[in-house]
Amino acid sequence: MDAHRRARLTRVLEREGLDALVGTSPENVPYVTGFRSMAHGMFRGLELYGVFTRSGVGLVVPFIDAAGVAADAIACDRIACYGRFFFNYADDPGAVGRRVRDLTTTPAASPADALAGVLADLGVDPNRKGARVGIDESGTLPATWARLGERLAPAAVVPAYQAFRSARMVKSTEEIGYLERAALIAEDGVAAVLGMLKPGVTEREAVEVFEHEIVRRGASPFFTVITVGERAALADVYPTDRAVHPGDLIRFDLGCLYETYRSDISRTAVCGAPTEKQARYYGAILAGEKAAIAAMKPGVPASRIFEIGVRVTRESGLPHYERTHVGHGIGLEPYDPPTLNASMDTPLEPGMVFCVETPYYEHGWGGVQVEDAVEITTSGVRRLTRSPQDLYILG
Repeated sequence: MDAHRRARLTRVLEREGLDALVGTSPENVPYVTGFRSMAHGMFRGLELYGVFTRSGVGLVVPFIDAAGVAADAIACDRIACYGRFFFNYADDPGAVGRRVRDLTTTPAASPADALAGVLADLGVDPNRKGARVGIDESGTLPATWARLGERLAPAAVVPAYQAFRSARMVKSTEEIGYLERAALIAEDGVAAVLGMLKPGVTEREAVEVFEHEIVRRGASPFFTVITVGERAALADVYPTDRAVHPGDLIRFDLGCLYETYRSDISRTAVCGAPTEKQARYYGAILAGEKAAIAAMKPGVPASRIFEIGVRVTRESGLPHYERTHVGHGIGLEPYDPPTLNASMDTPLEPGMVFCVETPYYEHGWGGVQVEDAVEITTSGVRRLTRSPQDLYILG
């Protein structure tokens, strides 16, 4: 584990009075251990645990995931598996095969038993009076939570999802690099779509081009919203065969996944010369987004950025503009904290990464949106996206 994550998680242990933090979700297990499980993303409720304590890091996986742990050379202070699976070994199974065999020699009878053993090996005794273990409830089903509470008693088992989110709120230099790369790949995908958009192209065809381009550049699809005409007023919908016609707005809201880190960017295009309303409304939301970004620096509360983004959008040509937030943190999850809304008083810190956005949706007319990724630096803000933010006009 790198020094940044260790410091962030240790701070949580101290603040919450915990002896251990246990990640359970496809985001938090890799954050603690570096291990990504394909099975974890396929089977809801599958039990994997990334364990952080003051004395070390542990990992609990189902028997089948021993193959991934070995192949990816995952290094933790303690690794345990549970359950049954069947691997066979040649006379010389190779380095990976030997590690798989070593990891699976004595599997635990249950995930809870494996977790209890790892905690004990890392110096956390559930039988100690006053012991407190924070478990990320976002990746556990109710029956699992109950079993863990029984197995780890008399230690107190407390929810820790928000604790993990607070730890992940400030990114390391490496994480920011991944987020920047994810944003730039998404921009390349948008550029590929803009290069082929014309009357007759459908939403499905545009989405296919975007996703092909990001895969070609080493990322994977995360979500892709490309809506046309009146459908540009629909937030977060799947593509259809609606084709582009002259005069249509085309709204992009999309992202990709690079090395487990996400991007979320937005752009808007119009097929032909924009109408006065299209130009004015887009100009208003762009002014609001740019004003919000310009105001971002360490110490400024998130709610202040929200107020500026909404006010400037209204003053710039959309007096009736309303919005619940003007951006959100991004990282391993699409919405990392903090959110830029009216009630969030969390001050911005260097290392936070946000997607700043001011979308507008009007049913029966269409929608416009611009969204960029930015990093909070010690002196202000740095935009991670590089493509032009203006309304794209398709000739």
